Amino acid sequence: MKTPEYDYFHDSEKAAACLKTIRSHCGEAFLTTVQETAGQSADPLGVLINLTRFLEAVEDRQAEALRMSDIPGYLPLLAELFSQGPLLSDMLCRYPQYGAWLWDNLHPDHARPPMEYGEILEAAFQKHNDIETRQKWLRQFSHRELLRIAAREVHLHAPFESVSADISHLADAMIEGALRASTEYLSPRFSPLDADEAPSMEVTFCVLAMGKLGGQELNFSSDIDLLFIYSASGHTREDSPQSATTEEYYRKLCELMIRLLSERTAEGHVFRVDTRLRPFGKSGPLACSLGSAVDYYSTYGRAWERQALIKARPCAGDFQLGEVLLEQLRPFFYPRYFDDTTLEDIRSVKRQVESIIASKSQTDREVKLGRGGIRDIEFTVQMLQMLHGGRWPEIRTSNTLEALRALGQRQKVQPFDAATLERNYIFLRGIEHRLQIEGGRQTHILPETGPELDMLARRLGYENGDSLMNVYRERTAETRAILEQFLATRGDGNLWVIELLEPESACADGLKKLASLGFRDPGRARNELLLLANGPDDAPYTRETAQQFSAVTPFLLEALGQTPDPDGALLRFSQILGRLPVPATLYNLLKYHRNLSRYLIALVSNSDYLSEMLLRDISLLDLIGTPGHIDMPSRRDELEQVLSDLEAAADPAPALYRLRDGEVLKVALREILLGIPVTAVGDELSQLAEVILARSLSRARARTTARYGTTSAAFAIVALGKFGGRELGYGSDLDLVFVHEDEETARFDISTSPTEYFASIASQVIKSLKEPTRYGLLYDVDARLRPDGNKGALAIPEQRFRQYYQEEAYFWEKFALMKVRAVAGDAGFAARIEAEARHLAFSMRLERSGLEELEAMRAKLAAAAPRLDLKRREGGIAEIEFATRLLQLRHAGEHPDLERGGVFGALELLSEKSLLPEQEHGMLREGYAFYRRLLNRSRMMRGCASSCLPDAPEMAARLAQSLGIEGGLQEQIESHAAGIHQVYLRIYNALRNETAPPL
Repeated sequence: MKTPEYDYFHDSEKAAACLKTIRSHCGEAFLTTVQETAGQSADPLGVLINLTRFLEAVEDRQAEALRMSDIPGYLPLLAELFSQGPLLSDMLCRYPQYGAWLWDNLHPDHARPPMEYGEILEAAFQKHNDIETRQKWLRQFSHRELLRIAAREVHLHAPFESVSADISHLADAMIEGALRASTEYLSPRFSPLDADEAPSMEVTFCVLAMGKLGGQELNFSSDIDLLFIYSASGHTREDSPQSATTEEYYRKLCELMIRLLSERTAEGHVFRVDTRLRPFGKSGPLACSLGSAVDYYSTYGRAWERQALIKARPCAGDFQLGEVLLEQLRPFFYPRYFDDTTLEDIRSVKRQVESIIASKSQTDREVKLGRGGIRDIEFTVQMLQMLHGGRWPEIRTSNTLEALRALGQRQKVQPFDAATLERNYIFLRGIEHRLQIEGGRQTHILPETGPELDMLARRLGYENGDSLMNVYRERTAETRAILEQFLATRGDGNLWVIELLEPESACADGLKKLASLGFRDPGRARNELLLLANGPDDAPYTRETAQQFSAVTPFLLEALGQTPDPDGALLRFSQILGRLPVPATLYNLLKYHRNLSRYLIALVSNSDYLSEMLLRDISLLDLIGTPGHIDMPSRRDELEQVLSDLEAAADPAPALYRLRDGEVLKVALREILLGIPVTAVGDELSQLAEVILARSLSRARARTTARYGTTSAAFAIVALGKFGGRELGYGSDLDLVFVHEDEETARFDISTSPTEYFASIASQVIKSLKEPTRYGLLYDVDARLRPDGNKGALAIPEQRFRQYYQEEAYFWEKFALMKVRAVAGDAGFAARIEAEARHLAFSMRLERSGLEELEAMRAKLAAAAPRLDLKRREGGIAEIEFATRLLQLRHAGEHPDLERGGVFGALELLSEKSLLPEQEHGMLREGYAFYRRLLNRSRMMRGCASSCLPDAPEMAARLAQSLGIEGGLQEQIESHAAGIHQVYLRIYNALRNETAPPL
């Protein structure tokens, strides 16, 4: 029989026992206050039981009792926490000192800001140096903070957004702490990592939050969904105690971070970490590079991954890197078009989840995944974000409530419906919080009936379970009714595309879509699309081809919309593809390799020459479409391996041509899409030429040996001009000089003269490079810069080579020799020839006669050059190169490191050594880069090595547009030229005045 004064306790005997213990600790006078406070709580008996445990755990019970009796509100705070279930009660009983701390640090409107967490973390890590104590601190601190945040919700009734932001800020700080602890733990064993592409650039790392943490709406028992990325592939430095690639190092780092956060120890864990949202899921690497992540989502990204990325935000490490990733992926998860296939994929995932919940008979009790639950609201919001975020930036937010309000303001959701969804979302998240606070479990299931449901209801402020369920059913029904409207929504992708490609359709929506993508003349653009889909009237394509084109049209149009001139790019695309006998092959390839659309449009919009190169061999698309292929420059050994593979094919004849075309396309895409500098373009195209030249030489020597016999005489090919300076552009010719060892120092067992023997090798190399074939030609070769020019032998003996430049060469010929570089042949001999030639060039004296000879030649070239000739015109490339070379000659005696061929490198050294005023250095360097960019893009567009820009106004406008040059192109050229010419004249006149006049 229950004791009357304890009738609000469901177990009066246990209540009496607890009160007796409390009396012994706190005295008789305190009991009435305790009984009244407990009786007002959701779980009176739970309050007594946990208060008893708490008092037995404190060190100074008398002081604690005084605090409870003397501080109004302190006991009600503890009672509220003790009534919520075992999680908070166990935490307080394990760390009873948290009670007083909590009272002093509880603020209803204060979500601890990230900066404050950073300061706390810094102080703690200064105090705790080893990883074990840091791991312990992370757990203890996070538990104390969760207790504080829970008290804000259950006792102070802080707003939901403030509470979820508070938990999210805590998680961010713990992730940052785990990252720092892991990095500092690994740092004694591993040096910083440098990028392979740019060895001086240190690789950086970012943690991105996904899911609820990404939206800063974490709950009390959430997993934290994390994505790890690093800036570029690379490796540790040579002085690193242990070597590792970026993939190896960041795998270790991420595994350690996850252990610090998730591993259960005596202090519990911080947060459970879920990394399954990463590229390729469980089978993918824990961390991936920026480039590989972009390629994955562009190539393999599925509909649900679009939704996941909406919630992504950087939360630790290099935030700028995270923003770069999200910016590059934004067209993927906020597309400017949205097709019905993708929308149906998203709906399908939603239906699958609902069927699983229904099979467990939890549809009406699952707060998160049930009908009208949390996920219904999030699904509605995210679907509408994807539908409209491509056009309305204010909708692009990772936070559900912020997005919902923005959608309401944009009328994408009726304002009344938006307010209803917001109210219901906060209601459901409140229930979710209390379910998880009770036991610290990630649960979303409402108790079925009885005491457990009543207890939950009281904790939420309802009289009983029935009252709560009545409100719950009403709210979820409202939510589901709103969602059903959008589940029936059609996407604006395939439907408008189908209308657009149907000749008899008026397709008003399709024309509007084209206009929104940036097409100035949607009607003409539609005609081109109809032609691409259906073919010409006299030779129409099959229905299957039209369907294949329809499937890829959204991707093509998105790529076209990102070009400076979508109309022009589409027209060129149509003209080029119109020459394909079977376009279905290309359409099918684009369908399964979506990234290729971007690559193909980039090529088409910038270069007819490269487009035609690609269309000669459509299989090159497989090569350039490989994920990550354009991220990094090719290494020489990679090119050699590709060439070997091509030569092993059934038809090896086009191997060199396919290698050249594939690599030129790659370099062009790297320049267009990644913006690599002209120096990198020159390096990569020069390396390609070296590989092709080496193989051509190998074949020529083999054929010559088979015909004439063998010799021990060494042979070398040295490059001059742009090839010598590693400054090749698209369509550049190769200035080559062939040199062989002297007869007196070598053994010959041949049936012809040495001169004829080596001339045969040289002529075969030239023929293999410049002879037109059905695959095109590889390179135009110019051998006229050799000693004696066209009158001299094609291959020069070493002694004659040396004698000519010592005794007979004109000043300008030695001047040209300054760019000498060994590019093929016997390595030791080639290096010797290069060193001798460089010495001959840089050791010549600057004499007035030579300077005047050079100036006369320059003036003659400039006088004959049209104003669009960037090389020969006054203030053009030739003057930059002449000025640079003259300064090198003037100062190489005191500064031997100036003996180099590349213009950029020489200018930098001259500036560093204060041999060229900073202002003049800037003029020459910026002008050279500007001219080279213009010529590279002009040559890329036209496929010719001309140093003249196109004079047709439309071509000039297209050139400027492709490079993002605003304002008058010709005016900018004239501005650079004027400054460069003044610098050249200043240098020439200064050097001329230094030299003695001829006798």
